[in-house]
Amino acid sequence: MVSRFPGSTLEYCEEKDQEPYAIALGPVTGYKQIDDWKEVVGRRTRLYYTIQGDVSLLTIQQNYREALERAGGTVLAEGREERTTSPEIGSRKFLGVHYGRNLFPSSEGIRLLQGSSTSGGGFYLAGSMERQGAPAHLVVGGTRYSADLQVVLVDIIVEEQLATDRIRIDADWMRARLEAEGRVDLQDLLFDTDSDRLQEASLPLLKEVATLLVNMPDIKLFVVGHTDMTGGLEHNLGLSRRRAAEVVRSLVEEHDIDPGRLDPHGCGPLAPLAGNHSEAGRQKNRRVTLVARP
Repeated sequence: MVSRFPGSTLEYCEEKDQEPYAIALGPVTGYKQIDDWKEVVGRRTRLYYTIQGDVSLLTIQQNYREALERAGGTVLAEGREERTTSPEIGSRKFLGVHYGRNLFPSSEGIRLLQGSSTSGGGFYLAGSMERQGAPAHLVVGGTRYSADLQVVLVDIIVEEQLATDRIRIDADWMRARLEAEGRVDLQDLLFDTDSDRLQEASLPLLKEVATLLVNMPDIKLFVVGHTDMTGGLEHNLGLSRRRAAEVVRSLVEEHDIDPGRLDPHGCGPLAPLAGNHSEAGRQKNRRVTLVARP
């Protein structure tokens, strides 16, 4: 949706479904209080970046605003403030109230609300747009942790209409997951029942995988097929291998990807993400996983 700031390093990535999120739209009005909020529920992706060097917060803020505008979005709230205790949008005080309602885990080293003896101001940007027909929202908070370190927290919330849209994952999203976790699960690569034939609905996502590989020319991947538990073990192991091989074949023959970068394997039903007693669980288990490899 929005590319990272050039030179930034992804330190943390988290994704949650059906997550409530409160977007602050106005200044602090009282003790830990903001009066103006926009409340949404959706699939939330959270990305935490660090940026080394003497880069101004204004430059970072403008970069994200321009990216929002290029995506056809509109600004809901924006501000930058050097004074830590100011009630205005963008101050550390303001960010503390905003993220008090949208908590991030203290154990992950996110230093957005911390500082050193050379720490500086902060900024905040919130905007809305449409993504694949669903309302989507971007919230970016940033602070100067020290003279040569800026930290940025990006939240992307896509409202629930997208939950049933099968082609919803792009190359940037996959890159963030690979860099943070070393793997990405793709339930939206669809095959005909009990077959290794890719359905036409999968082609846009396959194109995004090809874009990912072009954008990350040094990465190599295990492509791992998975099935549910319908049918015998040996049959499903073979089916999952053939499906992984078909994904590799399509990337190589139709998107000119070097075959040496892709190694297909199959796990069958041996690594489920959910129980197989319901169709929802079986659907989640039928997937292809991209795993970063040496």
